[in-house]
Amino acid sequence: MTAATRVAAVGLGLATLLAPAAARANPADLVGFGARGIAMAGAQTAAADDGSAAYYNPALLARLADIHIDVGYQLGMPHLTVDDRDVDVDWSRGTTMALVVPGQVAGKRVAIGAGVFLPDQHITRTRTLPSPQPRFALYDNRPQRLFLSADAAVEIVPGLTAGIGLAYLSSTHGDVTLRGLIGFPQPELSDLDLAIAVDLKTVRYPHAGVAWQATPWLELGASYRGGFVLTLDQAFLIEGDVGLPGTEPVVEDGYLTLRSVSQDLFQPAEATVGLDAQLTPRTSVAFDLGWYRWSTFTNPAAHIDLDLDIGQFNEFVDIPDALPLPDPHYHDIVVPRLGVEHLAWTSSSGGTLLARAGYVYEQTPAPEQRGETNFIDNTKHTMSLGVGLQVPHLGEIVPRPLSIDAFVALTLLEARDHRKLSPVDAIGDYRSDGRFLAAGITTRWRF
Repeated sequence: MTAATRVAAVGLGLATLLAPAAARANPADLVGFGARGIAMAGAQTAAADDGSAAYYNPALLARLADIHIDVGYQLGMPHLTVDDRDVDVDWSRGTTMALVVPGQVAGKRVAIGAGVFLPDQHITRTRTLPSPQPRFALYDNRPQRLFLSADAAVEIVPGLTAGIGLAYLSSTHGDVTLRGLIGFPQPELSDLDLAIAVDLKTVRYPHAGVAWQATPWLELGASYRGGFVLTLDQAFLIEGDVGLPGTEPVVEDGYLTLRSVSQDLFQPAEATVGLDAQLTPRTSVAFDLGWYRWSTFTNPAAHIDLDLDIGQFNEFVDIPDALPLPDPHYHDIVVPRLGVEHLAWTSSSGGTLLARAGYVYEQTPAPEQRGETNFIDNTKHTMSLGVGLQVPHLGEIVPRPLSIDAFVALTLLEARDHRKLSPVDAIGDYRSDGRFLAAGITTRWRF
């Protein structure tokens, strides 16, 4: 094998390795934020009454009268399959925290708040897969992200509040450099120094909301969360001489540079309207209707730029232009969420036990994968249950109410067949299926 062939093979191999896994959104979008909200299927645009409002609708922060500190832990356990084989999507697990500080300015209620999801496996994560390999586009890389939001809310007129904030996610940029001698024709005599540089960056996107207490028993809300794309930028450089130690190099000061730019994480812009109705003194119902702009999702496969200089062998290397990436043809979806909360028990000392349940129907934004792409997704049904125990105080140490909430949620993916148009497709026909089990607990402290 000639030096030119070796270098070209290295470049093509790296191009394959750097083709990224499709990856969407963030851990809060994958599972939810806070045990109460998840138990009610995320129908919280008008119903959030704790620090989770920093995620669901920042306008609701101005409804809170006490300082809130919420601390919890939640995890998601996927079992997603292609032809009954698990595709090894990672678990999502980590700590959730929220802080709300209310006050008054010029006689108007105001509040500032923050929410964070801190994964306990990785602060940020990328995973590379061969480009044609089927992967669940809405799940694959979502769990491993640090999520942070900072918000502010104000009362406009009695009963009407507005809030705005910024959310932050972690992103990465990395370079790998090899310098020295490339052994030719004996590669085992290569002498290369390795340098790796990784830069952790943040991506910011806005979210905002309004809330209106229409009647004493009906709250209305609306929220907007901006879309974003996290770009994974990876560069690989090999530079040096080609030859054997102690001899005249076959190629002097040669190099190969490869840069892969790809979509590492995608979140669609979303707009949601919701209501929270106190139907009886003991039972409330929350309903959300969300619109998700998946039509802006583009092919996340890597865009590869390859350049090389191998001296007198350059004329023997012909690197063809990369073919255009096929459009995945995702479409916008509307997602309804229904949550119920019922006061199941009260004690003479003021303690309460709340029962919660919810349901989500999420139509898939992905078409059947019949062509070159394999960014699969399935229509999903999510059922959730939860309980909330509130005690009026813990003596003089914690004189305000304390709540402990727990939830469990099961998402079932409808089985889906993907029949390829081409009889010689490298992947062929396959079926996607699966489930996603989530559970967690949150403690809510008031001061």
